[in-house]
Formats: sequence, C-alpha cells, structure tokens
Amino acid sequence: MKRLLVLILIFFMAQGAWAQVQFDVPLPKSLRTVNSKDNPDRKIKFQTGGNVGIQIGALMGLEIQPKIAIVPIEQLSIGLTATYIFRWNVPTKEVSNTFGLSPFVEGYLFKKQLVLHLEYEFVNFPVREYDAYGFEIRKFRTSSHVFLVGAGYRRDLSDHSSISVIVLLPVYQYNPDGVKYYGAWYTPIVRVGYNYLF
Repeated sequence: MKRLLVLILIFFMAQGAWAQVQFDVPLPKSLRTVNSKDNPDRKIKFQTGGNVGIQIGALMGLEIQPKIAIVPIEQLSIGLTATYIFRWNVPTKEVSNTFGLSPFVEGYLFKKQLVLHLEYEFVNFPVREYDAYGFEIRKFRTSSHVFLVGAGYRRDLSDHSSISVIVLLPVYQYNPDGVKYYGAWYTPIVRVGYNYLF
C-alpha cells in the first residue's frame, strides 16, 4: 500500500514534465476566450508540479509533495498539495510515514519573482511517548491542523515552467492530543519546487 501511494505521488509530480512535451493538443472550446476564435488563451490557467524536501542528520527524511492549482490571474495561484514524508531515525533504525493534504494560496509580486505563500496543512503522523527513564510507553498516530505563512523566490525557466524556493513558518498549530507537528527542530520549513503552467 505504501509503495502504491509513493508511485501515485511520483505520477502527479511527473505531470508537469509530461505536459511540457504535449503542445499539439487543441484546447476545448470551453477553455478558450470568448472574444477570439483564434486566440488559444484561456480565462483560467492551470498549474501542476510539486515540491521536494530532504532532511539530513540523525533523523533522515525525504518529502514528496505533488500539487495542482488554478491561476485565475498571473499574480495569483490557488491550489492543493498532497504530502508524503518518509523518515528514518538513524540511531534507532526506526522508519515512519507522514501523510498530509494542504490547500494553499500564492501571490507573485515584483515581476512574479517574489512569492508570498499561505497554507492550511492537515497532517497525520506517528508519535512515540517515553517515560522518565527513556522507555517507550506507547506508540500511536495523530493528526494536526497547521497554518503556514512564508515567502520565497521564483525563477522562470521558460514561458510555461518555473522553479521556486519558499521558506515557511507555522503560525498556528492545533492537535487534540496536544502534540505539535512542527517543533523547533523542524522550522523553518524550506521547500524547493517545480511549477508548470498550462
């Protein structure tokens, strides 16, 4: 099941590269502008791609985050990301899987190079509780609601594709079990991403 989920996430991230080579496919009439039959520009454009993150240290991690969004105007993107994080604790040789879903809004300023990002993240992750002597008491999964805000830099690679680096900070976290997902060792959150506009 875990392998299938990873393959699905990789498939969604590859959609940007696949779309880049598909230029001969005509647009449906419903997506073309009303005022000109010959103009292939649409009222709303779409964006796909994703983010990749790596954590190095005693706690190793790989984050894959495919995304899809609508772009109603050039300076605004509204979308949804899915998150999968594989973590490996080197000293204890324990592995864990984290899953998440995040609607987001991005604004692009100063020739679309400055990125302002606001995101609500729902994340499900494993928790281990230990007693005063360091023995594990219990292991369970829980979910957190997190609001992330941040800014970053965006660079165009072509008319359709771009890369971005965004730094995010959690401004609010809620968990019914009182467990914060983003601790001091996880912040700030740095994401490197690829975007394809079509």
